Amino acid sequence: MKILRRNLVENGPGSVKMEPVDSDDLWFAYNLIAPGDSVMAVTVRKVLRQMASGSRDAERVKLKLEIKVVDYDKEGSVLRIRGKNILENEHVKIGAFHTLEIELHRAFVLRKDLWDSLALDTLHQAADPTASADLAVVLMQEGLAHILLVGRSMTITRSRIETSIPRKHGPAIAGYESALNKFFENVLQAFLKHVDFNVVRCAVIASPGFTKDQFHRHLLLEAERRQLRPIIENKSRIILVHTSSGY
Repeated sequence: MKILRRNLVENGPGSVKMEPVDSDDLWFAYNLIAPGDSVMAVTVRKVLRQMASGSRDAERVKLKLEIKVVDYDKEGSVLRIRGKNILENEHVKIGAFHTLEIELHRAFVLRKDLWDSLALDTLHQAADPTASADLAVVLMQEGLAHILLVGRSMTITRSRIETSIPRKHGPAIAGYESALNKFFENVLQAFLKHVDFNVVRCAVIASPGFTKDQFHRHLLLEAERRQLRPIIENKSRIILVHTSSGY
């Protein structure tokens, strides 16, 4: 979530202008907004205009509305917020009911009479969701790996690594070993980039079969060879788990 402007008092009133950049941000917005808050955003509404001839013509216009939240729901990549308009506008009367749709890359302003510790914690997680993650997971199988960060309220996919691995048998065996080592190296680089042992309590490497064991061996050998201190100093916090698939 991009925090564009923040003007609030802890345990007091204030507003935050923010912009969702991925679907996880809409989930954070869903958890931040509560009945009684107000939300201001640009929306599109169909209005009727009286023509000189006496006829009426429907036109879609962009409006900036602020509504007092009554209720809301999330469907897919859209958060719908229903309430009464509280911002004077030539097309929508104050007190008229309206539905705002909050979508990706569309900024909105959230106003609360009370930004309590729970709301501030959710806002902090929205601004930096990795800051509250206490578990890292490398979910993998040959040629495919996902690096996930698991926090108190959600799981975030930080990286997806995919490499074509040839068959293990026959004349392609040499290519198999080379491709597998390249795959493990790509996963290692993503692991170093996204897993911070100052934040997470432990890291889980999970896979069907022996892929997890092979990668774990590669991880520790390369850590010793390159003196990768974050891995060497925290190898006891890396756990291997069997799964039925790498998805």
